[in-house]
Amino acid sequence: MDKIVYRRSLAFWKALGSLMFVLICLFLLLLIFIDEDISALQIFFFITSAMVGIPFFGSYLVVCLSRTLRKNTFLFIFDEHSISDGVRTVPWSAITKVEFEGASIRKWLRPRFPAFIFHLNDRSTWEVSTDYVLNDMELNQTNKQLRSLINQYGKPKTKRS
Repeated sequence: MDKIVYRRSLAFWKALGSLMFVLICLFLLLLIFIDEDISALQIFFFITSAMVGIPFFGSYLVVCLSRTLRKNTFLFIFDEHSISDGVRTVPWSAITKVEFEGASIRKWLRPRFPAFIFHLNDRSTWEVSTDYVLNDMELNQTNKQLRSLINQYGKPKTKRS
């Protein structure tokens, strides 16, 4: 079976960057109690920054750290019959197309991680998150590779007589 993998080092550095921002948010909260000459506007700014920053960067920290600690570093494993993300396996013939959806922010400022969305024959979708462990060039290469694999293996074979 072939694999589409990510670099564990990239996930580690992204987790470290997220940790830095979470620690900065916690430090801003700590300043409220340490600094005696703090104004009401600064207190508002520090609390608001922490309320936005900790859930936002904390979720990145958890996701990237879990990707760093995983034993396997693949996003997809595939052969000529099917593709799998390690949880769900889908035959190529069931996939009509694949799209890439970039990051966005959901309700309550929770991030939505970039994901590959596979549209299936039964009009359902299968979403596989990349969790930011691929850089832009790797995302483009993976998207092209998945589309060519769908074209290659997803089309029904015609028999010649």
